Order: sequence, then C-alpha cells, then structure tokens
Amino acid sequence: STLLNRLVGAKVSIVTPKAQTTRRRVIGITVVDRCQVMFVDTPGIFAPSRRLDRAMVKAAWGAAGDADLVLMLLAARKGIDREAEAVIQGLADIRRPILLVINKIDLVPPQKLLPLIDEANRRLSCAATYLVSAAKGDGCEDLLKAVASRLPEGPFLYPEDQLSDLSNRAMAAEMTREQIF
Repeated sequence: STLLNRLVGAKVSIVTPKAQTTRRRVIGITVVDRCQVMFVDTPGIFAPSRRLDRAMVKAAWGAAGDADLVLMLLAARKGIDREAEAVIQGLADIRRPILLVINKIDLVPPQKLLPLIDEANRRLSCAATYLVSAAKGDGCEDLLKAVASRLPEGPFLYPEDQLSDLSNRAMAAEMTREQIF
C-alpha cells in the first residue's frame, strides 16, 4: 500500500504496521506522459484460515489474472519467506509479464540484495527487476516509467484527475480503519 501511494502520488490506500490490513481491492490511478496507469492494490496472499481470508486471497489472485502486468513485491528484509514462496508458485500459472520489485532496500545492506535478486529470478521468470524504497521514494520513478512503457495502448478508463476507484465514502471508511490499527 505504501508503494501504491508513492506511485500514484497521493494517499489512496491505508498503511498500517499490521499485516493483512488491506481487505478490498483498491485501484490507484496515475498518468505517466500520455499513459493512464492503474495499479491494483490487493489483500496479501497468505494461507487463509477463515472464510473472509479465503475470499480476500481469491480476490488477490483474480486481480493478478486480470492485469496486463504483475508486480511481484518482495520485502528486502524478509526475502523469500513462506508467503513469498506461495506467491511465486501461484504466479507460475499466471500468464502475464512479471516485474520483480524488491522494496525496503534502505533497510538492508546492499550486499544482501544481490543474493535475493538472484534467488528470486531463479525461481520466477521476471521481465525485469527493480529495487525501491517506497517509504523514501528511491527507485519509484524508474519503476513507474517502466510499468507505463510496458502497458498496451488503449483509451483512458477514468477521468484524468481521478486518483482511485473508491468513492469518497469508501475512502473515508478506509481512513477510519487505518486510525483503528
């Protein structure tokens, strides 16, 4: 969600330290040159135990299957943990170009990044790899331009000044949820 907000240039998705806070799909919209880019922030993919959890994970996989391009986001500190491994395995069935995005690069020494990049690219066929710090903005502009350059041509689907698909009411509800966490 932090990365989505950074790429869109506005707060469109809530950010909390608690895992699995995103419960619904949020589309963040931005324009790069003459390209409208829509990022879909989904609930995380994890081993669900309750019905709500299963519905959230199913929605996340559905969004990946509908996308023109998939961003596989790894936290630099966590690397390829059990949850990341499950995502990598699931992405094998998604027939979309994948960009590997390693986030939070500011929190680890640079020498730890190369083994992670090698391991992730060995396990997953990625079109390109990007190193970013969503919190600080490092690498985000390059990622945004790369995403825009890889999207198919088509008409704008939203008004040029619209930042999200959420209504004002839904956005207010999400911001209230953020304060609770």
